Amino acid sequence: MVTVQAVIAGRYRIIRPLGSGGMSHVWLAHDEVRHIDVAIKQCTVPPGLRPDQQAVVRTWAVSEAQAAARVRHPHVIRTLDVLPDPNGPWLIMEYVPGRSLQQLIQERGPLPPARVARIGLAVLDALTAVGRAGLLHLDVKPGNVLIADDGRVVLIDFGPAVTEAGVAALTGARVVLGSPKYIAPERLFDRVSTASSDMWSLGATLYHAVEGRPPYARSSTAATLRALADGPPDPSRRAGPLTPVLAGLLRYDPGARLDPAGTAELLRRAVEPPPRSRIRRRVPALAAALTLVATLVIGGSAQGDERPPSAGTPAGYTTWSDPAGFQLAVPAGWSPGRIAGTVTFTDPPGRVTLRIRRWPHPPADMVAALVAEERSTRLPGYRRLRITSLPEPPDALWEYTFTDPEDGPMRGLRRVVSGTRGTYVVEWRAPRPDWGAQLPKLAVVLQTFA
Repeated sequence: MVTVQAVIAGRYRIIRPLGSGGMSHVWLAHDEVRHIDVAIKQCTVPPGLRPDQQAVVRTWAVSEAQAAARVRHPHVIRTLDVLPDPNGPWLIMEYVPGRSLQQLIQERGPLPPARVARIGLAVLDALTAVGRAGLLHLDVKPGNVLIADDGRVVLIDFGPAVTEAGVAALTGARVVLGSPKYIAPERLFDRVSTASSDMWSLGATLYHAVEGRPPYARSSTAATLRALADGPPDPSRRAGPLTPVLAGLLRYDPGARLDPAGTAELLRRAVEPPPRSRIRRRVPALAAALTLVATLVIGGSAQGDERPPSAGTPAGYTTWSDPAGFQLAVPAGWSPGRIAGTVTFTDPPGRVTLRIRRWPHPPADMVAALVAEERSTRLPGYRRLRITSLPEPPDALWEYTFTDPEDGPMRGLRRVVSGTRGTYVVEWRAPRPDWGAQLPKLAVVLQTFA
């Protein structure tokens, strides 16, 4: 039992405890040789393992700790020495005054997306350095991200196995160690640990930081594991520009996850969003990113034909003829774009949007089809107002509200419209306070749709 003032290895005098977990105890100590304060941690064998599994962990503990100690990077805790011990190695580390990201969230609640993105970039840099050394971390979580008093972000506490051989040895003994709320599904269910597993854990950590809870927040470990096995994480509601990062990192298939380069690019955008162009809308971040990419690829014309007002075009509107087989009047000055076959129009402030897509094979029961689409909706704060059929089959209407991370309360409407060349879905979104004032424009769009 380590007590205050005890001396470890003849030189490290214990000052006070710093923290403990299921696999370690950490103290603040003073190095009486170098005359500096250090953090000293004893790595212990976690409870619940069989004797043969405990033996494997002990066999590999020192060599894995020494491998992790070789990583040198500003965002990775520096290990100064590894001391073998029958009960588990002692790690002598630099002492960095600060609080864990977990503690910061507990004290302040969810953090702003831009701040979380900056933390994410630092942890990503750390993981990149770990990867360059041929290692894995395998225990990325808010409790292992240290926010120093001077603002530095430091990744601490590697998992018990960090090398390919060490991971294979523990896997062969059917030992998978980690925090269930942040562990990648392939590690739990397939016993496969790769660099993509660390990327999942990074996504779960950033999700917790911006949402104030883990992506699979359940009342018990068993319920958490069931939720992880059953499907995608709970929809994010506060992520805003971080939404595409979380969606890309928390993909079930490791091969489909964002790689470090793609993650870094999206995190940088979340820290400093690019200036909004005329076609960029202030909508939830994933849709905004897709709009920007699609428009840059296709060009400003959005592959349509904007014509001068004709005799039947209301004043203040222009006529749009689209290759998808429709024509309509659009408010003058609205900017066109296209996302994967959906033509979009945005008002100059970027707050009201119109989308039109063709429904190539409309189902017989349109209301049931809209209800099915609703099940996959991931809009923050979504609430259905109505889904109903209209007198002119197969026309139908779906009206709803949601909360945009930037624009606040929003209202949307999807109208299914049949025409001589097919069936189309017209979608309209506007801020809730402006909904009534904007409806006359939607009426013109629907009246002139042909």
